[in-house]
Amino acid sequence: MPTVKGIGFDLFGTLVLQERFSFDQCMDALFTSLQTSGFALEKETFVPTYRQVNRRFMDQATVDGRETHNRLWVAGALSALGHAVSPSDACVEQAIEAYFEPFVRSCQLIPGTYDMLDSLAGRYRLGLVSNFTYPPAVEQILARVGLERFFDGIIIWGRLGARKPHPAIFLELSRLLALPPDEIAFVGDELQADIVGAQKAGMRTVWMTYRQRLERPSPLGQFLGMSEEAEGTRPDYTVADWTEFLATLA
Repeated sequence: MPTVKGIGFDLFGTLVLQERFSFDQCMDALFTSLQTSGFALEKETFVPTYRQVNRRFMDQATVDGRETHNRLWVAGALSALGHAVSPSDACVEQAIEAYFEPFVRSCQLIPGTYDMLDSLAGRYRLGLVSNFTYPPAVEQILARVGLERFFDGIIIWGRLGARKPHPAIFLELSRLLALPPDEIAFVGDELQADIVGAQKAGMRTVWMTYRQRLERPSPLGQFLGMSEEAEGTRPDYTVADWTEFLATLA
């Protein structure tokens, strides 16, 4: 079996967790921003409409693996309520930035993450792959927790246009790390998105269960369905923390 020379990591639930956070905080910030921009809205109608539009776009993205974006969800909800607006409108972008501010502030490193990456940098090529729709939020989080310097390649669904477990996103990781898939191990907390996808791409897989052991819901769980394929998945390795992970690499 080829030696592992590169390691790819999921972000949310694998490297960072949210502390003292709920998506209601994001929705409040989004709604307030839109009201400030002059949209006449009632929260009781806007919020369910936004969630319905969100679900429709996410369901389609799950089927075809293609990009969706928060701009489409906000503009779609506004249009459904009689406010015709382009997804590229500055008010929409401002509202999205407001939406993600509480999310970014809430992100904290899982214990041992920084030291683990620091110990691997220079010995392995390291990559990050995130199923996130809004790349600026990922970049802000990485800067906030001090991880951006560790990665040789960063792939975000909202920029690439493909989402895990779609093969394209893992093949892009292979390209950025300049390694064949069988020389890459992928680490993630979601069986469907991370483990199934990486295995199909020919990578070795490590299921990180720290979040599950804390009984924390996935921050992206509202978008993730568990297929029969995922239920029958067997990761190559399962670890509960970074100490176990480093021992597995050794």
